[in-house]
Order: sequence, then C-alpha cells, then structure tokens
Amino acid sequence: MLRLEESDTKNTLKVLLDDETLRTIHRYEPQDFKDLTEIASGASAFVYYGRKNTSKFAIKKFKNPKEEAIIKEIHLMGIVSPHPNIITFYGVTKLDETNYSLVLEYADKTLRNYLRDDAIPFKWESQLNFAREIANAISWLHDDKEIIHGDLHPNNILINDDIYSLGVLFWELTSRSSPFNFEKRFDRDSIKLMILNRVRENPIPKTNDRFVSLYKKCWQHEPDERPPICQVIEELDSIDPIINNLPTNSNKSKITQDKDSDLNITTYSK
Repeated sequence: MLRLEESDTKNTLKVLLDDETLRTIHRYEPQDFKDLTEIASGASAFVYYGRKNTSKFAIKKFKNPKEEAIIKEIHLMGIVSPHPNIITFYGVTKLDETNYSLVLEYADKTLRNYLRDDAIPFKWESQLNFAREIANAISWLHDDKEIIHGDLHPNNILINDDIYSLGVLFWELTSRSSPFNFEKRFDRDSIKLMILNRVRENPIPKTNDRFVSLYKKCWQHEPDERPPICQVIEELDSIDPIINNLPTNSNKSKITQDKDSDLNITTYSK
C-alpha cells in the first residue's frame, strides 16, 4: 500500500516537484483563470471554479496548508490520474504567493447533488450503473495503484474501510438520502453512538434483493467478513440492470439494529 510518511516529505515542494515522479506536472499561472468563484468548502480546503479560455476547471486551495500535506496530495493525484471514473488532476497553480493549489477536472454536480434533486429520475438501471462505476474506480485504486481512498461518500464521488463505506453508499443510491438523516442533524455524537451499537438503515422497499445482500455484506462489522472489491464487482456485473422485480424489502421502520452489521458514515474538498 502507498503510505507517504512524514519523513518522506522533508524536502521542499519545489525540489519534490522536480523529481522523477512529479516533473511532468503542468504549472498554471493564476492569471490564466477567469471568473474565479468559490463553489465548495470543507474542513481542509476551499474549491473554486475557474475558466481558462473555453475550458472549465476546479481549483482546490488548502485552508491551513502544510507543505507535507500538499506534497502528499499532489503525489497521490499524479498517481491516480487519469481514470474515467476519477476526477482528473491537471496540474498546480498559486492563487496566492506562497501555497500551491491543485487544478482539477470540473464537475457540474457531486453525486449527492444528483441524488437530492427530485427533478432527476433515478431508476434502478441508473442506480446499478453508478454502483458499478464507483466500484470499478475503487478496484483500480486498490488493485492497480494500491491506494486506500479512506473518505468515500457521495460528495467525493478504502481496503476494508473502503468496502464498508461502499456498502453505505450503495444504500444511499437507492434511498437518495443520507444515512440517519445525517446532513440535517446536529447531534453527530448520537449518530456515532448508534454506529457503535451497530444500528443501520433498513433497505428501501422494492430494492433488488441481491443488491441489498451485497451492501449488507460490505458494511459488516468485522472487516474480515466484508467481500474484496473483486467480488463486489463480480456480483454487481451479475445483477440484471433492467429487472428490479424483488419487492420483498417492505420494512416499515427505517432504522434497525443487527448484531452482525454496522454502518460507517464517512469530497473536491474534505
């Protein structure tokens, strides 16, 4: 697995950007970008929309940048790009005089935006297609690049931890809502307690039973009981994308507790 330790990042960013791994990274001038507009903010970064000629970009600027953290993210982005299901890393720029920002592919919406928009139909075939694309991207990170994502949810859109979060995300594809109404609740500690007590959401009525069985396996409490990503993909590929005729999931209560399962609530910005 790729794990960049602090001792690996002692040299300056300038020096590391010139090493064999990173020397091909393109460097944009800040004046290249027009119409800079903040579009997202997370715990560690702001994300801006920027236009260069007719092309659109997302620019990720760290809030409290530490050189080591920037180096690590540039290094990782350089490794994982390009992949059709992963945001493309184009290069770096400086929105201020000191700190580098990442220049990324611009996406009009996150998966969460898409799921929450009731005007957009989201039928079973689309749900399964999204699940397959996400799983294929995670497989590529795990098996080809040996990277653990570690922060998988619909705004970003892991070995064992990734599989766990993948199961929760599959449930969210069918519900179009966040687990435990997470986005609208302020009592996050109570949610953590529920998770510790192995409480999880019930399947959405009329969800394909094989899909339900798969995501329940993914969110098993014991990591060794979760399937490897190759098995997840194999099962997804064997599920019929047209027929979703399994109406047995008609539980009325939304949340249940199961001794064998657990739920992990786990973005451009983090």
